Amino acid sequence: MLGYIRLLLATVVLLSHVDVRIYSLNPGVIAVVMFYMLAGVVVTHLWHEVIADGPNKLWRFYRDRLLRITPLYFYAALLVLLFLLITDYGDPHYKPLALLNNILIIPLNYYMYLDSTVMSAPAWNLIPQAWSLGAELQAYLVLPLALVYPRIRLVLFGMSFAVYIAANLTYINADHYGYRLLPGVLYVFLIGSYLKESQAGRHKITLPLLFFVALSLVYLLFEGTGLFPRAYMKETLIGMLIGIPLITTAYLSSIKLPYNRFMGSLSYGVFLTHFLVIWLLDFWDVATSHSLLYWALLLGMTAIISIIGVFLAEKPLLKRRQRT
Repeated sequence: MLGYIRLLLATVVLLSHVDVRIYSLNPGVIAVVMFYMLAGVVVTHLWHEVIADGPNKLWRFYRDRLLRITPLYFYAALLVLLFLLITDYGDPHYKPLALLNNILIIPLNYYMYLDSTVMSAPAWNLIPQAWSLGAELQAYLVLPLALVYPRIRLVLFGMSFAVYIAANLTYINADHYGYRLLPGVLYVFLIGSYLKESQAGRHKITLPLLFFVALSLVYLLFEGTGLFPRAYMKETLIGMLIGIPLITTAYLSSIKLPYNRFMGSLSYGVFLTHFLVIWLLDFWDVATSHSLLYWALLLGMTAIISIIGVFLAEKPLLKRRQRT
């Protein structure tokens, strides 16, 4: 079921990048926050239930994450690079350091400090939405420590949530520290971790309910006092308020949907490749007035490119991941 949820979230991110808004809210931010939470769920499952204990457990964990993230990412990045080389779309430039940042992924969410741009008009990297992958990879570096030492996880949770609140009270940059940089979003990954662990114990409902009530109170406090900043606090809180019951319900449900794993893989391809299709349609001067033709091409081409990527880039490495 979680694979279908991921595909829905990836589609929501796609829609947000063609300016779809819901009551002026950015649905893509809501989806990214839920992706963060799901990443915490997956990592906790991987660490406790998939990877056997042993001296190389940490290495096997990082190996699995790299094999999951990089093949489709490099497939998408290569397609974008070929598109830019052939068309000169966006007035591209190929500075070695910027290209290196795109290859390493991790620096991408530090775009406010590091120049990772490959295009000039507008100034974007190869995969603009991949800044969130940078935050995710940084979270993967920290999460094993949090999973081994519960007290450290609790401290990290409190510190990260404090940064998030400080950002949204505008003591520090609300957009950067409330949504994009690890200090202000690590707690979202940790919520996912706690949700996963709660499903293995006796408190399958209690802990999710506590998180939901606490975050609801924070939302009501900011809404009632008019303190929501212009940045994305409202969307991030809505993402968690939707994500907590949705993830909990998915775990409690006995429904087994076919092709769940494939849908999860396809969702990652959709997340990575949809900007390429948006640029292709713009280059071909296809009307962007949300006509039926535009939506059919956007969704259809993204799905086709993603499916090809799953079979060319991800499937060949699946058995290596399963040997983790």
